[in-house]
Amino acid sequence: MTRVGRIKFTETDAWYHLYSRVATHKGEYPLSEPAPMRRLVQIIEHFTAIYFCEAAAYCVMGNHYHLVVKFDRLRNVSREELRDRARLMYPGRASQVQIGWWSDEDWEHYRRRLFDVSEYMRNVQSAFARWFNHNYHRRGGFWADRFKSVYLEDKRAVLDCMLYVELNPVRAGLVQRPEEWTGSSLALRELGKDGWLTQLRTLLNQPTEKKATIEYRERLYYRGNVPTRQGQKMISQKVLDQEIARGFATRGLYRKRLGYFVSGLAVGTESFIRDQLFQMREKGQYIRRKNPIPQLGGIHLSLREQRSTAVIF
Repeated sequence: MTRVGRIKFTETDAWYHLYSRVATHKGEYPLSEPAPMRRLVQIIEHFTAIYFCEAAAYCVMGNHYHLVVKFDRLRNVSREELRDRARLMYPGRASQVQIGWWSDEDWEHYRRRLFDVSEYMRNVQSAFARWFNHNYHRRGGFWADRFKSVYLEDKRAVLDCMLYVELNPVRAGLVQRPEEWTGSSLALRELGKDGWLTQLRTLLNQPTEKKATIEYRERLYYRGNVPTRQGQKMISQKVLDQEIARGFATRGLYRKRLGYFVSGLAVGTESFIRDQLFQMREKGQYIRRKNPIPQLGGIHLSLREQRSTAVIF
């Protein structure tokens, strides 16, 4: 069967809904673990800074992910800017030397590449597959198929697609509120760590980001309160009424007291916390816990203090 070509535009800015599924057995959800979920988002952020594009929404589910992204129209770019982006893409010393030997033809090829959504996804998916296979001792292809791409013609299509993406965890019955899913762009916006994402006010024609966020959450909750097919999970009327009473204002995850910053002993990356756990267990100082404790759904990892002192017999 002939493979259908993608719809891509280079003469104008273009929005796309990108989707990719993991090659897994039934019941396997490798992307639902905190570390892979965080790493995939980090890789998306990294390559979004290199390519001439911006991400508006994403959602990492257990065995697939969604991404709404806008690519700039193909245009001339200074050699200096291309060199800066090449250094980000190829950070090693040997790579830096190789970049210095690029010809005009090489630079032209690289310029065009940075406006290509297919090249962007190739980088994102191959980088994550290498990371996952290395860290989880896995071999073979990670992604089930080539990624899917849907061109979004206008702003309404973009906003509707963003709502669809953010509501995935709710529709799957995993959370009651879309921002509770830590693998979503809305959760990142709630944390105030969304500087690399498209500002909502540019999409909703609002004077401030605060007002745009309120409108976005309002649209999201009303849309999520209506199932799109029979038996589908949705945002409950009770939750919707609570949000209406609050005026759809963002909660802000850092507004509540986070005890692990006070009593967690250590807060950091998974590898760092695991190393601390290993050392303390070797010394007999920590005998109850073997794994890092995810906080804020995996945004942070901590090493919580024991209630009593370990006794060595």
